[in-house]
Amino acid sequence: MTERTTIQSVGEAFQSGNVIDGFVLHEQVHQGGMAVLFSATHPDIDLPILIKIPRVGRNQPVESLIAFETELNILAALDTPFVPKYLGAGNLATHPYIAMQRIDGKPLDDLIKERGKFPIDEVVKIGAALAQAVQALHTQHTIHLDLKPENILVGTDGKITLIDFGLAHHAHFPDLLAEQMRKGVGSAPYVSPEQIMGIREDSRSDIFSIGAILYEMLTGELPFGNPQSMGGLRKRLWAQPEPLRMLRPDTPPWLQEVVLRALEARASDRYQSATRLRQCLREPDSVKLTERAERTKPLGLIVNLKRWWRAASYIPSPCIDPSIGYEDAPLIIAAIDTRQTDMLLRERMLQAARMILQVMPESRLVCLSTIAGTPAIDGALEADTASGIVRNHLVQLMQWAQPLGLPAERLSCHVLEAMDPASRIVEFAVDNEATLILIGASHKIPNMVAPWRTSMTKIVEESPCSVHIVRV
Repeated sequence: MTERTTIQSVGEAFQSGNVIDGFVLHEQVHQGGMAVLFSATHPDIDLPILIKIPRVGRNQPVESLIAFETELNILAALDTPFVPKYLGAGNLATHPYIAMQRIDGKPLDDLIKERGKFPIDEVVKIGAALAQAVQALHTQHTIHLDLKPENILVGTDGKITLIDFGLAHHAHFPDLLAEQMRKGVGSAPYVSPEQIMGIREDSRSDIFSIGAILYEMLTGELPFGNPQSMGGLRKRLWAQPEPLRMLRPDTPPWLQEVVLRALEARASDRYQSATRLRQCLREPDSVKLTERAERTKPLGLIVNLKRWWRAASYIPSPCIDPSIGYEDAPLIIAAIDTRQTDMLLRERMLQAARMILQVMPESRLVCLSTIAGTPAIDGALEADTASGIVRNHLVQLMQWAQPLGLPAERLSCHVLEAMDPASRIVEFAVDNEATLILIGASHKIPNMVAPWRTSMTKIVEESPCSVHIVRV
């Protein structure tokens, strides 16, 4: 007969002062519904440490262990600055814990309680940073599925850190919640309609949650309240929240458009990626306004009845691979040398841009030109003034892009001052999470940054994204 293994209780194993696998436990810093957190140190780790332990014992839900296993798998696999760094883990049978970096940030939930409504510009800033953090997850095949203010840490520098991956879904790992037929729906005020219907593979669920968080930050109200029954949750399959401009008249129409689109009941009607959501928050001029932007009162009875009737046969939108959302809303940079007039090269670049832009309907094009600088003292003629010089280059960019026939929300032009054009273009690509840089290479005038290196070479070597070279 096999001898039964003695399992030490979690409560006994994890006490302040105990040493577990070299981690010295200090004070308990938090006790949640599914886990307990201790601060800790380790002689070989020069970082502030948190030890997360599942709650096990009397009256504790089995979901706490499933959430623990889920978070362990996902946190160990993620490589992004927007989540705590994974530092180790213990054996579930003996010492179940996850060691992670302790982040110096304040939960967004605390900020909401302190402030109520946030200034418009701060909502936009936090929203864009949150969308960036979420897209970083999506590109690594992970959907959070429990985005809420208490799971979002805001640093003093505005950096966003996402925590608590107990309900998350990873495309390459077993979905323990689904396999055990457990709902794991999420938090009622922020959960998406498709999650209510049991769908856990749609990255656009996180877009919905971001919309709910932005709505709360702007109005101090939850868009759909905090329903505690399945009937109350199902209401969001058809209901629309009260317009932000009704509750907060100073909300810009473009921002109402963005938030209400993120809160659409059907995932196919929302932004299809967090990248596109971030672009809209950072560049309001790129937002295409619809009737959503103009709402100042709730939808009428007839409209609500139609939405209710449509929801009676609600079928969740087909899921998309979370890792390709980034490519579904790419930012494409066309670097045009407006200092030189090589019409053949410009025409070839236009043809290349046209083919690239036709691939994805939500793509955006940014036309860039770099100049060495503008005069400190303006001349008498407009062409000799700083603004006149920049205007001249802007006009060239606009004229180049005109045949593409792009609407305003898909096109922008920028003239950047830089002594090193290649470095400035790469920097712009990093800041704006570009997907592709389109550049031209002419044998007529090779732009050298060093005797052995051209600007084109430098962009190719240092770019954070793909580079498409057009050569004549």
